[in-house]
Amino acid sequence: MHYRPAREAGRLGRIVAIAGRRMRNVRPPIQVLNIFSGETCHGRGMPSAVTAKQMESSSVPTQPHLPSPGVLGTLAALSLIVLGLTVAVLVHPGPLGPDASMLQWFIDHRNGTATVFAKGISALGDTATMTVLGVVVCAGLAWWRHWETAFFVGFTALGAGALVFFGKLLIARPRPPLIDRMVVETNHSYPSGHALGSTVVVGVVVAAVLLPLLHGIWRSLVLAVTVLFAAGVGVSRLYLGVHWPTDVLAGWIFGALWLSLCFHFRPVIAERAHAVLSKVAPD
Repeated sequence: MHYRPAREAGRLGRIVAIAGRRMRNVRPPIQVLNIFSGETCHGRGMPSAVTAKQMESSSVPTQPHLPSPGVLGTLAALSLIVLGLTVAVLVHPGPLGPDASMLQWFIDHRNGTATVFAKGISALGDTATMTVLGVVVCAGLAWWRHWETAFFVGFTALGAGALVFFGKLLIARPRPPLIDRMVVETNHSYPSGHALGSTVVVGVVVAAVLLPLLHGIWRSLVLAVTVLFAAGVGVSRLYLGVHWPTDVLAGWIFGALWLSLCFHFRPVIAERAHAVLSKVAPD
């Protein structure tokens, strides 16, 4: 089975174009959910088409709001978990705790149908596909003059790529034995780039672009599909034998933390976007 990111780009382009037209035509106020702070704000869909100068003079808040105690506690707990995992991997680069037994369980339960599915969802969450998704969405948003959202999506996605690159480079954890792998991988294992990248890129596209267009059950459905997709990508990497379970867990947590951090500081990122765009197009 072959997966062609270029072919998917055409489909993604059409989706972004339709979303852009809908964003421009939205009239009734909707409630935009900040899924990472538990707070809500009112708006009229996505921002209307504006020039860089108008964006600079618009009333964009420059101070992020403090998340609720529950959210802060969750983020703190996740930070401690991933910090502990990272330190443990640095001290002992091999399999940790149940890593080996969990990986062996996936290897023992391989079959033809599951292998096709695992390779398919892994391909959907790989670097090439996530790059195509990010580029197409950013290009579509820029075409429809949603500059701040395009800048935000691009910044968040690029940050995820940097986390994966430098994390693998600095930690340099070996992958599982070559005999257990069903696909070829040449870089290091920790954290899982597929798990981290799919969590961040799909997460930011859904939260920043799709959710403001949706209402009621559709919002919940899209969020559920997003979580299931990120989970499926991570599990597929275990099935294919190219990651230890702690690699995937770290990828999910790093991705969730980075995504939360970006949304928390989105007003600051928006201010920087306005400043950059005002220099590019001052009039």
